[in-house]
Amino acid sequence: MFIIFSLTSCKTNKNETAHSNAFFGGEIINPKSNYIVLKYNKKFIDSIALNDKNRFEYTIKNARAGLYYFFHGRELQSVLIEPGDSLMLRLNTYDFDESIVFTGKGAKENNYLMDLFLENEKEVKGTTLNYSQLSPELFQEKINHLRTKKLERLRAFNSKNMPSKLFQKVALANINYNYYNAKEFYPFANYKKSELEIFNTIPENFYAYRKEVDYNNALLENYIPYNSFLRFHINNIALRKHFQHSKDSIYNEYSLDYNLDKLKIVDSLIKKESLKNALLNYNTIMFINGSQNTLDYEPILNSFIEKNTDEKQIEKAKQLVKTYQRLKPGEPIPDIALLNNNDEEVSISELIKRPTIIYFWDVKNKNHLIDTHKRIKKLKLEYPEFDYLAISTNNISLKEQFQILKRLNLVNANEYRFKAPKEAITTLAIKPINNVFLIDKNARILNPKANMFNINFERLLLEHIPNNRISSLRK
Repeated sequence: MFIIFSLTSCKTNKNETAHSNAFFGGEIINPKSNYIVLKYNKKFIDSIALNDKNRFEYTIKNARAGLYYFFHGRELQSVLIEPGDSLMLRLNTYDFDESIVFTGKGAKENNYLMDLFLENEKEVKGTTLNYSQLSPELFQEKINHLRTKKLERLRAFNSKNMPSKLFQKVALANINYNYYNAKEFYPFANYKKSELEIFNTIPENFYAYRKEVDYNNALLENYIPYNSFLRFHINNIALRKHFQHSKDSIYNEYSLDYNLDKLKIVDSLIKKESLKNALLNYNTIMFINGSQNTLDYEPILNSFIEKNTDEKQIEKAKQLVKTYQRLKPGEPIPDIALLNNNDEEVSISELIKRPTIIYFWDVKNKNHLIDTHKRIKKLKLEYPEFDYLAISTNNISLKEQFQILKRLNLVNANEYRFKAPKEAITTLAIKPINNVFLIDKNARILNPKANMFNINFERLLLEHIPNNRISSLRK
């Protein structure tokens, strides 16, 4: 009797263990590395190797139901995993999000969420932006219609497939927070009036949903729709507050007072420590990376340190401030080692003979790579007084670099690679990737944070060309 009981117990435990596990595997076409990274929220689970056929498989033991995140190269995407799931994915890195397809148990739910993600991306870039030029009432009517259609599709999916409550919660959050985000974005996207005037035209019920917002949602902490909403929501509240105690009426994203207000609002609204730290860090780093005024770094850094409890984030912010203080106008550009088109080592300083524009690209940001090279092609014709240096931030070979540029029809004679990319990215603070260095003929920094797509960029170039050329341009 004891033996039978023991065998039965072992069998039951084994089945329970199998049921509590989850399988996650798939195939990466055109991989950027030989592994993927899997995380649950921000907690690292494992680095999963690709085999010789670029496939991977992994068993998550005692899987917790929730949103997981997989990283490959510099791309990431979320995946909903529950105990007992057996998920396979297939993706092509050349078209990362658009190519993802799931099969296996849990696939229907994840394909639904992926389609919703892609639909929202299209709306943000097109429909929602266009609707934002309408009056608040008409804008609200239009996006209410978009939301209603999504909710109807979700009800139909739930009725047909009977998914878990967790899926229903995530899918509903996706729809709602993208809808909320569109409304928070409205004052920043409407170009007809100043932001203060727009605020004054918004009806009282426009932000009624704010009463329902959960500011400390552990499940959604790293979920893109939720995070994006919180960022614009904080921007929106802070801007209203800023207008109340300043004479400003137009949005200036690099106003020190406005950004200090943002940190105060994060501190007052968010109680979940990891989420609060992440939002404080995001807003602080965005300000430091974008602001041209080095005197503003210390006040924002001090406010950040007072409110943040993550020592690693604090240390990185301190180091970033020190880096930009070294890169301020008038200082020599750090003499970083580069590799040229013959795979020979050269330094930045020996390449500077005239005023020079140095721009950077990352193969994982294909749109930026294409757009920058097209923009530079035009600038070369209009401003021949400058030299133009393109530098890849990737750890790739000369052959790989050439193939990437050739495939995109972007071959350029002045293409370089960092000899030590990781160190160079830190030294030059190349984040965001669209930062452009404007250097004088003596290799001294004129501007370390120019943006070639900014409306004022050409005005900046005109400041550093001969007066007789300016006269001819004006004619």
